[in-house]
Formats: sequence, C-alpha cells, structure tokens
Amino acid sequence: MDGEDLCALAERHGTPLHVASARTLRARCAELRAALSPYPGPVRLRFSYKTNLAAGILQVLHGAGVGAATVNGHELWLARRVGVAPEQIVFGGPNLTSGELREAVEVGAGLIVIEGFDELARLDAVTREAGHGADVALRVCPDVVPRGMNASSVAGSRSSPFGFDLRSGEATEAIRRTLACPRLRLRGAMAHIGSGIRDLASFHAAVDRLLGIQDEMRRAGATPDLLDVGGGLGTRWSRELTTFELLTYLWRGRLPLELKPAPPDLFSRYGAALRETVVDGSRRLGLPVPELVLEPGRALVSDAQVLLLRVGALRERPGLGRYAITDGGAMSVSLMFLSELHAVLLANREAPDEARRTSVFGRIPSPMDTVYRNLRLPRLAVGDLLAVMDAGAYFTSTATNFGGPRPAIVLLDSGAARLVRRRETSQDLFAVEELAAPAPSARARP
Repeated sequence: MDGEDLCALAERHGTPLHVASARTLRARCAELRAALSPYPGPVRLRFSYKTNLAAGILQVLHGAGVGAATVNGHELWLARRVGVAPEQIVFGGPNLTSGELREAVEVGAGLIVIEGFDELARLDAVTREAGHGADVALRVCPDVVPRGMNASSVAGSRSSPFGFDLRSGEATEAIRRTLACPRLRLRGAMAHIGSGIRDLASFHAAVDRLLGIQDEMRRAGATPDLLDVGGGLGTRWSRELTTFELLTYLWRGRLPLELKPAPPDLFSRYGAALRETVVDGSRRLGLPVPELVLEPGRALVSDAQVLLLRVGALRERPGLGRYAITDGGAMSVSLMFLSELHAVLLANREAPDEARRTSVFGRIPSPMDTVYRNLRLPRLAVGDLLAVMDAGAYFTSTATNFGGPRPAIVLLDSGAARLVRRRETSQDLFAVEELAAPAPSARARP
C-alpha cells in the first residue's frame, strides 16, 4: 500500500492494525472538489467527524482544505484541537445540551444546525445570555429513502427522529420560532438522508424538498442564502447490504455473490446531480443560487484505509465447513461487519488452492463477533494476515473495548509510515475507573 509492505507493518505494530493512505485521502478530496467545480456559487466541504475521528487523518483532510462537521461537544473540541478555523465548522446533532451550544457560540462556529424545538429554545437562551448571535440552519426531514439500503443507514424518512418534519408542519413552525429569536440568523435548510448512497435520484428528491422549504423561509421574511445537503454519498467498492441481503445473511449465513461496484465516475455524477437540481430548482422558485455546504464522510475516507487481522486458530468440521478465528470482529474492531460488504483478502502469501467458504470470527466467544460468514477464501494457516478493504469509514469510530484495547492506526504519507494512534493499553482503559475499595494488591502487607 503506497509502497509499504503491510505484512511488515503488522509485524512492527501488531494486529489488529489500521493502515491509512494520506495520498488517497488527498486524492478523494481533489476528486470531489473537481466534481463540484462547475457549481456557480460557493461550495464548502465539511468532513463528517463521526465517520473517522483519528486526529492524524483529520489533519490530512483539513490540510486539503476540508472543514469539519461535528455532532457533539467532543467533536467540536477535537476540531479546535487539530486547528480548524471556527468559521469552517458546522455544529449540529440531536439533543445538543445548553453547554455544547454555548461552546459553539463562544468559539464562533460557522453554522449551527438545529434539529428540534428544545434545541432551538436552548440556543435562543444561550445567544441572549452571550450577547451575540449565531448563523443557523434548520435540519428538515425530507421523507426520502434511497434505494439499496437497510434500516440502519436510513436517516431521512419520517420514521427517523432527526429534523423537523415537513408533512406535519413542524418545519413551518420551526421557521416561525427561529425568526422570533432576535440573535439567530436563519441562513437556510439542511437534510441528511443516509449513508453509503449510490441512488443519486434520492439526492434529487431531497434537494428539491430542501429548496421548497427555502422558498417558505423567504416568504416568511428570512433571506436564505445557504443550503446544506449533508453527506451520504457511497463509495465505489464497499457497500451497504440491502434489507433483503441483510435478512438473508442473518437467517441463512449467505453473503451476496459479488460486491457490485459503483460506476467509476460516481463522484462526477453526484456533482452533476447536485448542480442540476440546486441551480434549476433555485431558478424555478426565483431564489438566488445558494452557498452549497456538503458534509461528506465515507466518500473521502473509506478506500483510504485497510484493517489488518491475524488468524490465530482454525477449525474444520465435516459437513459444516471451515472456521478461522482472528484477533478482531464485529463486536470488537467494527460494527460495520454487520451491515456492510467489504472485500477481505489474504495479504501475506500467494494461495495456490481454490477458494472455499470460510467463516471468519473474532476473539470474543460469541457468534455475533464475526468478520463474515461463508467468505470465499483459500485454505488459511495460523499466522496468516487478512486485509479488510475500504475500512476508513466508521471502522475506527465503532470500535469498542468489548474485545480489549482498541487497535493502532498507521498513516502512510510521502514515503513514511507514522503511528497516528497508538494501540490502547489496559492501563489506558483502567485510568477512568474508580475502585469502590482498594484492590487486594494495593493493600499494605503485614
């Protein structure tokens, strides 16, 4: 990967291990910018922090000119810690506390996205107390469900609790209440409809409904000049399991036969779809072409990162098949194994024998701690190294301590392999604990 031997990195740093490519991160940022360059107005890219919170990776993205989209106080703090200018920060998430909103106002976050009436009241109180205002957008629920997804990644349907509902009149009431807050400047609307989306028609539908609410804002007395279309664009190789595929997999252990890659020009198609819908819709409604804000996540980082796992034990049972036990699975290194399809490759040697179905598990003694069931893999040996491809989106974010300390992350950049997150230790995990009584080993000996 980028000229570095992954097997040597695994020996040096241990496994599980994440390896990320700064070259690929920069290339994806440039590709998305190029796809949006024909847009006639300003375009602001704000990376969705929840997708990958590794500070070293965030620094590469910010160095490529991408800002931050944060959803809680920790992410806001982290954005400031890695040097993001306040005006390049979007801050918005469900159930934001008064303290989090106060911090966003005090640091001067460029845009605060409001999702509910309680948050709106809190922000109004915070700005009155602080004595200065804030630019805000209202997150709306456009009731758009992209094709080819499962329920775990759908965020724009009416069954989701995120944003002001259009059909029931919540959005209309939110406009009225926001305009009644003297220190809030209503800049426009925002929507986020899901993750891993390849169905570009769903972006057409969501943007069309966002423009409708922008028009309503104008008629209510606001001057909306900004449109935040969220994130959600998928990647070329990894993908969501559809609801049918997911149910089939959970019920019968059958994975889809192929990854079904997206078109190689997915980014340019996405840029054209947004440009066409926003520009044509704005002209139709008599609105100025708005400043366009995007909050990409997996589209920028997914294929820039690989997860390395070591095979530690093997089983083969007649009539049932092969089993491999590695040092990470769904309940430890990533929940993404439960709903997404990623290529898994044998990384350390050529495999002469024909691939057969092998179920790969992690170290936790539970059938839920899977990598995948019934993968087509060559006959494995203890010590083999498996590479899980396209692991840059949500893998590090959803890693847990259920299986022990979390993995390290190595960043490849300009011919160097640099550790940007060291492997956690037991001492790291114990540092937040408070014992109810002195541990026996700590008591004074007679």
